[in-house]
Amino acid sequence: MFDTVKAGKQITLFRKNKGLTQEDVARQLGISPQAVSKWENGHAMPELSVFVELSELLDCTMDQIFSPAPMPAMNANFEHILLPYAPIAEFTGKSWPRSMSKPAILSAIKLFMGLETRRDAMNRQINDDTEYILQGAFSGISFGYSWGFEDNWEECLAVYGLTCENHQRAEYSQKEFIQTAINHIKSGYPVIVIPKEYTDTILAAGYSDSGRTLKGLPFLDGDDEKNSIMSFEHLKSFSEWYLKDSELLLIKPGSQTDSVVDRCRRALQKGYALLSNKVHLFEEPLVGYGLVIYDNWCEELRRETNQEMTDIECMFPHIFIHYEGKLRIRQFLECCIHLVQDIDNSAIRSAISKYDEILSICEKCLNEMLPKTPENAAEARAKRQAYIGILQRCKGLEEEALAAISSSVTKQDRAEH
Repeated sequence: MFDTVKAGKQITLFRKNKGLTQEDVARQLGISPQAVSKWENGHAMPELSVFVELSELLDCTMDQIFSPAPMPAMNANFEHILLPYAPIAEFTGKSWPRSMSKPAILSAIKLFMGLETRRDAMNRQINDDTEYILQGAFSGISFGYSWGFEDNWEECLAVYGLTCENHQRAEYSQKEFIQTAINHIKSGYPVIVIPKEYTDTILAAGYSDSGRTLKGLPFLDGDDEKNSIMSFEHLKSFSEWYLKDSELLLIKPGSQTDSVVDRCRRALQKGYALLSNKVHLFEEPLVGYGLVIYDNWCEELRRETNQEMTDIECMFPHIFIHYEGKLRIRQFLECCIHLVQDIDNSAIRSAISKYDEILSICEKCLNEMLPKTPENAAEARAKRQAYIGILQRCKGLEEEALAAISSSVTKQDRAEH
């Protein structure tokens, strides 16, 4: 028997799928909105001639209205989620300091793609700080303060046998941008959404709501907690991600795999050049890289003293950035000893010892000096003078470390030629 209530629900369903109101339907069919309401409530049905016009307007057949068939699958709102290619162990690294988002994202991609060869007793990928340390050096971020002064995602991904394809939001319509992301996720690979403004970078491994919501993990420069999460079991939702000015990186298989050992050698050479830099290249005095930063920092402290400032503004957050950078350099040098067989171990260990001294000095600043706020300009002046002495001492130690690294880099160059 014909069920007017179910038929009315079908009319409502198809009307909403077309984005029409009851008033829109009534106006186009030349009837009253009350008549449309009666149809949808199952209190009445249109005459046959009107039924034909209604089905054409709603882009459906009369059978689809008469039959209580479920909503077409093409209109279903579902989640499409990629699972990691291999099990991942719980994070066992240090959540602080882990303020750089790029090496954290690269570490997460390696784990997601199941490319970590180290496994625990349960055959899960080891999830610690090792890759973060290596990618901090491979990307160059560990060696400077400019936080990503070089866009080298392809080089960093090459050690995993991967590459990426860059798409700019401004070059696409909203619909095209969304479709580009979901088509790539459907192909089995994650995507990275890098916003132009300071907000979360998204590593997305799924989507819902026809791609208008991405499912993934957030990463953010300066947020140690976010950059430590490597669990793909509880993905966060990012709605309206496509509205922001951003870059979309599509992770793809690469044509060749770059050797980790070769990348370590090149990173060591590049790192030495960056750390030895004595020329300031940026507008902000504490943004950049190299020994020049120590001199700029001392000048900033003197400037604040000359202005009789009570607050020591130039120490925060730069002392944290300085500490993490030197820590990652020290850890990278240790990785090089284990990974690069023909490296000059004696020279590298000498450099490590110098960075250990720098780290010890920084830790004292962080734990004892920074928390104590000067009460007046005189106290601030004395404290700044102490900071200047510390920075000059750190610069001398780093110059000694660089001399040791230079010895190793020179030996590598001779060996290669």
